[in-house]
Amino acid sequence: MAAPATPRRPHRVVAAVVGTAGILAAVAGCGLLGGSSNDAKSTDKLERTNLTIGAMTILDSAPVQLAALKGYFKDEGLDVKLETVTGAATAIPKLLSGDLQFTYGAYVPVFQAQAKGTGDFKFVADSYQTADNIFMIMIPKDSTIKDPKDLAGKKIATNTKNSITDLLAKSAMETAGVDISKIDWAEIAFPDMGAALADHRVDAAVILEPYVTQAERSSGAVPILDTSMGPTKEFPISGYTATADFVKNNPKTTEAVRRALIRASEAARDRPVLEDAVVQYAKIDKQVAQLVRIGTYPTSLDHNRLQRTVDLMAKYNLVQKDKINVDTMMVDSAKANK
Repeated sequence: MAAPATPRRPHRVVAAVVGTAGILAAVAGCGLLGGSSNDAKSTDKLERTNLTIGAMTILDSAPVQLAALKGYFKDEGLDVKLETVTGAATAIPKLLSGDLQFTYGAYVPVFQAQAKGTGDFKFVADSYQTADNIFMIMIPKDSTIKDPKDLAGKKIATNTKNSITDLLAKSAMETAGVDISKIDWAEIAFPDMGAALADHRVDAAVILEPYVTQAERSSGAVPILDTSMGPTKEFPISGYTATADFVKNNPKTTEAVRRALIRASEAARDRPVLEDAVVQYAKIDKQVAQLVRIGTYPTSLDHNRLQRTVDLMAKYNLVQKDKINVDTMMVDSAKANK
């Protein structure tokens, strides 16, 4: 039986669920910071202070945007320039060339690059995890699609093919009984998906917040399926990546970046703070920012969460599981402090 179309819910905040005891344990065990980073900053000189970090204008990328807007990088002695990227796949060559030292991006393309031997990468910090109604398959308001099963054979927009976007969509559609072998995928940037639906250039689009709410308000786009369901419920989306060589050669700088990002992830739990930041960096209306649904901003990397990504990728033949060792791809904070 086909899954029913996902009902809209009132806006809500799904805060990162990390108890006070867990935060204190992380601070004690990893040398990470829960409050102001000035007190915990190393007295040793950073290996380098001028950094260019890849970022996106989506909710997922809020911590790195907040760290720049709120001066958290500066508090760590870092002079950071943010460079807008379309995703990890396009940012990886810039990491390898040294044009970027760190980048925000989905885990999927990083795991793919690691498995192919394109480079050796380290995850420096986690960024975003899904929640209900934040990553939706949407259709035009006058669409003939009435049920998720009607998506079979349709042209559906994704920001990048074989990315976390269509990976989540494929899993959700299969769970809903859709024949995904007949989907025609079209690459369209998230900010342009609402217009693509309104103009009927695509039959549906896999859109994430804040563009879900924006598409609803601007063109009357309608959600037909939530991609965060079943096997993909509360799914890890993205994090911050560097090359293994950079981390090895710049351990104190890496740790300073981690502290700033974790501080920003904690700040992102404050709804008004997050809304103000999103209005600035995503260039959306204040009213839209007040309505968007928000996922979780984890404050630590977790083996089990990352392994879920690898397992789902393997299911859809995006990576060979034996080519990935999740543990070796996570930065060891204790080693970075030595």
